[in-house]
Amino acid sequence: MRMRFILLSFLLFISCDRRELTYYEVVGVTLMADWSQAGLEGEDTYGATAVFYPQNGGAPQTVLMGNRTHAITRLPKGHYNVILFNRSFSDFGGIAFRGENAFHTFEAYAKQIENRSASEVSTTSPEKLATCVIEGFEVTDNIECSLHFTPTELTSTVKVQISIDGLNNIKDATCRLGGIHASILLHNGQCGEKMITQEFSIGNPTFHEGSFTDGTLTGEICVFGFDEETDHSMSLSANLVDGKTKIEQNFDKVSISKDTDETGAIYLHIEAKTPGRIPDVEPEKDPNSGFNADVNDWGKEENTELPL
Repeated sequence: MRMRFILLSFLLFISCDRRELTYYEVVGVTLMADWSQAGLEGEDTYGATAVFYPQNGGAPQTVLMGNRTHAITRLPKGHYNVILFNRSFSDFGGIAFRGENAFHTFEAYAKQIENRSASEVSTTSPEKLATCVIEGFEVTDNIECSLHFTPTELTSTVKVQISIDGLNNIKDATCRLGGIHASILLHNGQCGEKMITQEFSIGNPTFHEGSFTDGTLTGEICVFGFDEETDHSMSLSANLVDGKTKIEQNFDKVSISKDTDETGAIYLHIEAKTPGRIPDVEPEKDPNSGFNADVNDWGKEENTELPL
């Protein structure tokens, strides 16, 4: 019996000796965000993410906000930098993140990039990304604090309008815009040096007044920053209505300007005109359409008297 007691005491001593008790004094922090300046219409179903970076170099703490306007978390006392952005890390289809372990390296980048004949093409436009950064706030002993965020759009909205002679011959079209930044830092909005080409669909055919052949196609994308003073290459690929002809055209002149929409949001407006007329083709006949029925397929003719 005495031997069993000694053994049990020894095991308890070993267990307690190996476990280090660490106590952190944490303080409540309330997060409040006003998204009215972010230009994120239709984002109400998404939450938000706040990443806290201790200025002493400790590991960051991520807070997922299911309610993107309000949340409460607890942090050890100290000085912090924090980055707030819309959605969560995995809620984006065209954006991925890297460098999130450090405040100055946290970066968003284009997720789907393909290599095509010595150029890199992004096949998916990034979604709108809005951020707010607060630096150097302090969490002190037993004093609860509040953080108020007003996120603004970090991405740039680009609206494209292409004037086309022979628009009636186009079935569908894709535009490629060069000179687009592939990434952006979240803490200061600085774009990465790597440049790519953004590919996107254009549509909404609108014919000029009084014309049945000439008009415009439009499209809208988001990009990681955009320098309107830089020359940007631009091209159009289109499938024609005959179902077999495909044309490629490069634009000689691209007009870029800043504008403001009805909500007051600033966007970039690009206008271009195809260098040549789209060739006229015979529209493809739809085999499922009743307009092309052959009378020989109707069967034998029968005459029937109708009662009056």
